[in-house]
Amino acid sequence: MSMRLICRLLLFFVVLPSGFIAAQDPAPTLSVKGDVQKPVQFTIEDLKTRFAGQVQKVSFTGRDKQQMTGTGLSVAGIVQAAGLKTDAQIRHHELKFFVIFEAKDSYQAFFALAELVPVHGGSPKAFLVWEVDGKPLDEKDAPLRLVLTSNGQAREIRAVTSITLVDGVELANQLKQKNR
Repeated sequence: MSMRLICRLLLFFVVLPSGFIAAQDPAPTLSVKGDVQKPVQFTIEDLKTRFAGQVQKVSFTGRDKQQMTGTGLSVAGIVQAAGLKTDAQIRHHELKFFVIFEAKDSYQAFFALAELVPVHGGSPKAFLVWEVDGKPLDEKDAPLRLVLTSNGQAREIRAVTSITLVDGVELANQLKQKNR
């Protein structure tokens, strides 16, 4: 067998399939971007290890009115890891941000950050969970499911892949300039 044929066979059976598999099956990730100090990306394993001391169980009522328990992190902890771009001159600037959650099907949901994080030492209200009732999320809900637990009712967004933080003060200033 010629050396050239051996190289082609190696390329075809070893190098190409492994590259093809890696390109087809990337680890599910969460991107945190926008008006943050350091945009970050996490796999589920990254979240479990980096935030091991913050992993929580959260009870919520699903869409089918069934009580469920999710395992995950508060949105506040994840946002804190990216660090908001705040101005110390603006009073409570950290509460004047918007949060855009995007799912893998491009669905988007918009919230004021103050709706989602504990204000003045309160309880977390928003969680990203990767497991429900002791089982990993199914393909439809993975990689993460946003669960909001305020007002005694739960709202949820499935298949969350990114969080974009938008400075509401900056946005308001841009709109003022545009409307002049």
